[in-house]
Amino acid sequence: MAPEERPKPDDRGGGAKVRFHPARASTGFLQPLHAERLYELLGVEKELNEAARILRHYAQSEKPPVIGAMHITCSDEAERECVEAFQRNFVRYLLPSLKFSSKAAFRTSNLGGRYEWGSVRIAEDHFALAKGAAEWKLLVVKINAHVSVEPSPEGARFGRMGRYKTESVYCGAIDAVLSGADAPFADELGAAYGFEGFDRLATLRDAKRVDPTLKNLYGAVVGARVQARRAMLDVQDYEPCSPTLYMILPCVTLNRKGHDTEILCGIYTADHRVSGEPHHEYCGLGDRPERYVLGNEASALTITDPEMHAARNARDHRSLVLEEWRRQGGAKPPTDARLRRAVRDATADRKHHHSAHSKLVLKALLAVVGQIAPIPAAILLFGEGLVNIHHTAKAHQLAREAEGDSVARELLGDIAQKVDTLEPDQAKHLVELLLSEYGG
Repeated sequence: MAPEERPKPDDRGGGAKVRFHPARASTGFLQPLHAERLYELLGVEKELNEAARILRHYAQSEKPPVIGAMHITCSDEAERECVEAFQRNFVRYLLPSLKFSSKAAFRTSNLGGRYEWGSVRIAEDHFALAKGAAEWKLLVVKINAHVSVEPSPEGARFGRMGRYKTESVYCGAIDAVLSGADAPFADELGAAYGFEGFDRLATLRDAKRVDPTLKNLYGAVVGARVQARRAMLDVQDYEPCSPTLYMILPCVTLNRKGHDTEILCGIYTADHRVSGEPHHEYCGLGDRPERYVLGNEASALTITDPEMHAARNARDHRSLVLEEWRRQGGAKPPTDARLRRAVRDATADRKHHHSAHSKLVLKALLAVVGQIAPIPAAILLFGEGLVNIHHTAKAHQLAREAEGDSVARELLGDIAQKVDTLEPDQAKHLVELLLSEYGG
């Protein structure tokens, strides 16, 4: 957007469709000051209170009827300051009262600060119950990874610091993943680092690509970024209970011997205030640690990369999986008598065109392709929204490698439970989609 262009006001109750950032901070229907200040925090170490205060001012400038909040942190007791700062500077001022004189964010706390699939939907459902939310609401989702930092003769040291007078690891969960630990939490946390086929863990472990002294710091930044992306995927795939403007903020807490500080890594915005017209955007650090540059500005740490101030549309991963599959050329379904028979039965007398038969035909066709050649069906139906969004990483892998029948069958298991809930026309469309792929 050129500097002289100004978004026109719309009927969403406040705010422009495109969020502000320093490159276009002079634009905007509402006051740009608080938005500009928020985006200027990107990649810069600040005291814990500051980001929450500026976020509060920005939220107030948008004048939403209701403001909700969700906070995701590591279970580590070192994150107490982070939780209390958000409560003290944002939650207690802006959220509706849960009880008399009691306001609270929706909270998730686990090893590594993992986003739990579906949790943002539950949080949105809760705050949609507040008076005024039927008009529209702002839901802030703050996701904090953490790492310790302390001075040393060689410079800042990350990931190791005293705890109860004994040296300890901060964050132990992320450090365990970086060290290749074998544990359920490490498997789940580590899987997020490999999203879209980029082995970010291998990059972080490669001393030629990432300075080993910065591995834990950059691991925390990437961790916050990929968890925020998971939350954004959930938001993109969901129709909120009431019109909602989401802000998803990946952050890294810097645990220090004195007061902790924080780096805001990025800002996702998802505008779902007009049905059928969502807008999804991201501005901030990317997720490729080899591109990060650590600096120091006025005694504060800074992290930059080449694209951190370039606002870009958040991607539609359902479409991306289909595009990747087509780009790879797909996979030719095997010649199999059972498959030919299933296709012949589905098209006989055009029975799948009849409302009374379309679901039965779809079930029969899925049963056969699930046994013989499940990958094309899993990818196509993921693209159609029939496979749950938390399978995004697996769908990307299937599209990229065109192998993994057991994974594809797992994805198709989602669909089998949904066929009976489909409208006849939707079932008919899916049958035709499968037939076009399998030679009908």
